[in-house]
Amino acid sequence: MRLGTRLTRWTLGPGPNVHFGIVLALVAVACDCEEERRAAAESDPVEAPARGDERSLGAMGAPLDPARCGAPSAARIEGGAVPGGLCAWVWARVLAQPRGMIGVEGGDVLVVERGRSRVVALFDGDGDGVSGEDERAVLAEAEGLNHGIALQGAALYASSATTVYRWAYEPGARERLGEPTVVVRGIPSGGHRTRTLIFDAEGRLYVSVGSRANVDPSSARARVMRYALDAGPDGGIEWERGEVWADGLRNEVGLAFDARGRLWGVQNGVDNLARDDLGGDIHADNPAEELNLLDEGGRFHGYPYCWTEYALPRSVGRGRGTQWAHPEFTDDGTHTDAWCRDGANVVPPRFSLPAHTAPLDVMFWRAGALPSALDGDAIVGMHGSWNRPTPIGYQVARIRFEDGAPRSHEPLLESAGDDARSWRHRPVALARGPRGELLVTSDATGVVLAIAVAER
Repeated sequence: MRLGTRLTRWTLGPGPNVHFGIVLALVAVACDCEEERRAAAESDPVEAPARGDERSLGAMGAPLDPARCGAPSAARIEGGAVPGGLCAWVWARVLAQPRGMIGVEGGDVLVVERGRSRVVALFDGDGDGVSGEDERAVLAEAEGLNHGIALQGAALYASSATTVYRWAYEPGARERLGEPTVVVRGIPSGGHRTRTLIFDAEGRLYVSVGSRANVDPSSARARVMRYALDAGPDGGIEWERGEVWADGLRNEVGLAFDARGRLWGVQNGVDNLARDDLGGDIHADNPAEELNLLDEGGRFHGYPYCWTEYALPRSVGRGRGTQWAHPEFTDDGTHTDAWCRDGANVVPPRFSLPAHTAPLDVMFWRAGALPSALDGDAIVGMHGSWNRPTPIGYQVARIRFEDGAPRSHEPLLESAGDDARSWRHRPVALARGPRGELLVTSDATGVVLAIAVAER
């Protein structure tokens, strides 16, 4: 069964703890509770948005002919699928583990090449719909640059595992920007090593730092910090002196502001989860990956003490989005299931995504070269699973928003095959391209992919 079929159009009910029956048998893997899961799927179907509504997209499987995108034939994506009415192609090749990416006024696209610890500007100077190997320029280099990138004012920011750097920058620059200034230093190293960067409308910098281990003893370094850089000392602000904006986030790699100015993030949940009272080894379908609303400073989001249910056996599950205590803390006298479900203690996610899909970026779409039906929706880059019996993820997905809240989930680009392992690309970061197309980095294949409305 194709990954897109497994992930297509799940709908979230009125609240995070609504009961969905249990995971559809389509995403179940072989286990002692397989029959129970199948029965649950048959008896409690999940509501889905109607195919014919004005915001729906076409069925997956549209041909990926680059000519339909106004791109050369050599830009074909092999083995991919998009909804009808869209097209996709390879926009740039031969990059060294491209990760974070940002579109710039004037059409340039800035990409962090983790494999070379540098930021490059990509452009389409001849207007042929792709950025060729001769249409790029190295702008910035610093030891360990690996993911984070942002623009604010006349400056470019990028991050290593331990440091946030700044360079003076003007759109259209084609020359090296010189030596950087350190703006945040002393970020804890080890474990999750990406440091996502984003600025709010007031010019404050948010830096996401993930956990050291799969399950840390506390949330001390699993959080999003906020900094006012106008008061920063020479040599940079010490990481620990920032404001803890959001706490208890295991690895909130993707951050984005919506049109209302609210900050959202996507979290990668713990691995190798097991609880004897919930069925033993439950890691294949738990915990859920999360879309979190981070609109109130200082709140705690659960990690490492709590995790979010995606699909448990019906005999014990309480529904997608339910909070549970992690087994390493259930005997500490504080962190029980009830504690985790108390909204005064833990802010639950606003939307639950399938376990181990590894969302690494999120952006909110505004008018461009995708259907207007997507305006205001979240787009997510899913890097894909590494420790699940049946691979999952490896996809660009849409999270459909209604009245400012996430409601359902469907693929925009994924493997056309039956086995996700056959899909070579592993989506990471998202950005808007020079013609309004959606761009997606794939660090595994060293390319930037593009998605847009088909021209014919």
